[in-house]
Amino acid sequence: MVAKLAHANPMTVLRTIVQQVEAYRDMINPVVDAFKYLTQLEYDILQYIVIERLAQGGREKVKDDGLNLSDWLQCLASFWGHLCKKHLSMELKCLFQYIVNQLKKGLGTELVVLEELIQQMANVQYTENMTDEQVDAMAGSETLRLQSSLFGSTRNYKVLNKSTNKLRDSLLPKDEPKLAIPLLLLIAQHRSKIIINADATYIKMVSEQFDRCHGILLQYAEFLSSAVAPSTYVQLIPPLEDLVYKYHIEPDVAFLIYRPVMRLFKSANGGEACWPLDDNEEGESVSYDEMILHGDSSQKSIMWSDLLNTIRTILPAKAWNGLSPELYATFWGLTLYDLNFPKDRYDAEIKKLHENLKQLEDNSDNSSIAISRRKKDKERIQDLLDKLNNESDKHQQHVISVLQRLTREKDKWLSSSPDALKINMEFLQRCIYPRCVLSMQDAVYCATFVQMMHSLGTPFFNTVNHIDVFICKTLQPMICCCTEYEAGRLGRFLHETLKMAYHWKSDESVYERECGNKPGFAVYFRFPNSQRVSYPQFVKVHWKWSGRITKVLNQCMESKEYMEIRNALIVLTKITSIFPVMRKSGINIEKRVAKLKGDEREDLKVLATGVAAALAARKSSWVSEEEFGMGHLDLKPVPAKPIAGNQYADPSTAKDHSVRAKSVEGRHERSENAMKPDAHKKNASTTNGSDIQMPSSSAQGKGSGLVRGVDEPPKLLSDDGVKVLKPTAEPE
Repeated sequence: MVAKLAHANPMTVLRTIVQQVEAYRDMINPVVDAFKYLTQLEYDILQYIVIERLAQGGREKVKDDGLNLSDWLQCLASFWGHLCKKHLSMELKCLFQYIVNQLKKGLGTELVVLEELIQQMANVQYTENMTDEQVDAMAGSETLRLQSSLFGSTRNYKVLNKSTNKLRDSLLPKDEPKLAIPLLLLIAQHRSKIIINADATYIKMVSEQFDRCHGILLQYAEFLSSAVAPSTYVQLIPPLEDLVYKYHIEPDVAFLIYRPVMRLFKSANGGEACWPLDDNEEGESVSYDEMILHGDSSQKSIMWSDLLNTIRTILPAKAWNGLSPELYATFWGLTLYDLNFPKDRYDAEIKKLHENLKQLEDNSDNSSIAISRRKKDKERIQDLLDKLNNESDKHQQHVISVLQRLTREKDKWLSSSPDALKINMEFLQRCIYPRCVLSMQDAVYCATFVQMMHSLGTPFFNTVNHIDVFICKTLQPMICCCTEYEAGRLGRFLHETLKMAYHWKSDESVYERECGNKPGFAVYFRFPNSQRVSYPQFVKVHWKWSGRITKVLNQCMESKEYMEIRNALIVLTKITSIFPVMRKSGINIEKRVAKLKGDEREDLKVLATGVAAALAARKSSWVSEEEFGMGHLDLKPVPAKPIAGNQYADPSTAKDHSVRAKSVEGRHERSENAMKPDAHKKNASTTNGSDIQMPSSSAQGKGSGLVRGVDEPPKLLSDDGVKVLKPTAEPE
């Protein structure tokens, strides 16, 4: 009936149906099924009507709250995604051209249509709400990632391959202009423009728009890198220099786009292994000049040294005082797949598939239809089993090969840095922070990369100083500067960092085996072979970190800034499985969260309720400070100072109030000033000056008290008023 009506008067009928679909989401599936009887002419008219509805004025595409997309736009995007997946004869080029034109005008609301198309046709979707198992599986092969995801188990490979190819061919037609890369570059540029040209009433609206655009960028980049052959991808993507300087794309996004190209560099000596695999069987050092990327007839070959020269121009000249282009290229070129082999996830998925096979064999239905269906299911499951087993072996060998290469190259990463005091701050600012807020996988990757640098014994990379600077100097400004999704990723990075640190603290034998002989635990971090941080000293500084994190989160939750409160709660949701450990910290955080449960803002109330439930579930595992310190802490109370009227006040309370009263900008300024060269002159001039102080409880309000890049008074009080032990070696 629908087809007959549409044949008679397609414009009127199809426009009416599309209007109904915009109003009633439940109509999408039946309408899509009914449209299988339409002709190609009617499909073309339907595409025209959808573009007409998108371009039509007089309707808001965002709701009155300024955060969520209008219902009609979401319904229209979902309808178009389902329709194009079901009927592959639909034309898509016109719609892509419309989205490109809108992005050129600085309008990115219609990107939701692209998001639905990629999700429905290629089964590529980006989500922030992943379980720990799914996050671990993201380090694995494509089959493991799909099997672990919520949408991978129902994947119909034959249908999906057809729809994926259709979407790819629409973006990369053979004869007509190819819109795939212009669309990618425009989305990356629009991501930056959202902040630069922000005209929203509240910063929360800007945050929401940025997160939405960033999610679509990640989704589209993943689709292109998986659907397009690597050799084709290389020909399409502009050089790194053009991405940064011609198209003005930020370095972190430029590397996201260019990373698949970096992984095609090969040894100029004729080796088959691509970077970052190790192709040197003799174990000799391979010069970067010997790696080359061969182009086709229209492209010239690129040497790895040329890539490093381009990278050297991306950052300010002063940044290379604490970094090297080799380390920067390695950090941004590698992925989680290169460093982490999630054996448990491979084994779990293989076990699950074996159980599915056993269930099929135990099925007693012997009808011909059931037997035929069982045979197909067995073949599908066996195919997945073979894939997972092969990919597991291949992945394990891949990680071993990558680590062999990194083991040879690590000595060059930081040995030429003239200012060892700035290494960790530059590394955090230029590498860790930009990448850890890109995605959940990247957050885990950053923590894994730090652990790799530590375990390989990278000279001049001080692991304790890295964690100390991150928690004591940069954590609070980072929380304040994040969008909602970025705060979750930052929380994940903090979770992985704390998990690594708690593992080292768990037992002295573990500490001695994994840290005791590593340069990352050198007391004088300008001298990697100097005295090592002892286990009691590490326990003491660990106690300081816990107090500092508690204080930072409490200050954020007491702030008047909505974004600061929300981001602190989001970070807490990511770390409650591992933090807090001490009862005192837990009770302090619990009190602040309890106040927010009564907040009039509904989203804060929901977040606080979730955090409170997670804290209550772990309350029984909290320990006292004495148990946490295992006899290594000096927890003698400090006598209160007398004030007017013979009253006594806790010095930490007054200090806490004064710190809390200062603005975020002030705190950030102090963090930056602490790293200025002038602050280091005196300490840098003495060869015997101590780089690290080992207090029993460092001053939490003084920033980084463990690894000393600046001269501080040798005797400090922590914010809890606990006396600090004298440093192991006082600076001259």
